[in-house]
Amino acid sequence: MAVEQKKELVMYFERTDGKEFRMTIPHYKEGLTDEEVKTGADGIVTDNIFKPEGFPLAKLSGAKRVDTTTTDVAVE
Repeated sequence: MAVEQKKELVMYFERTDGKEFRMTIPHYKEGLTDEEVKTGADGIVTDNIFKPEGFPLAKLSGAKRVDTTTTDVAVE
């Protein structure tokens, strides 16, 4: 039976047009702190790195660490 573990950091940003933009970062580092997430997100916004559909990101509106464990089911 195979077991797969997946870790993702999902960050939600508000765009300058008011719409939401979601960014998923796979395999985030162990021990990543809330402050590091906020600092990284602030850098993304300040440096104007992403402009989805031509709209810059205005601010971080939320973030989640998503840890998933998937286990195969034996069917035979």
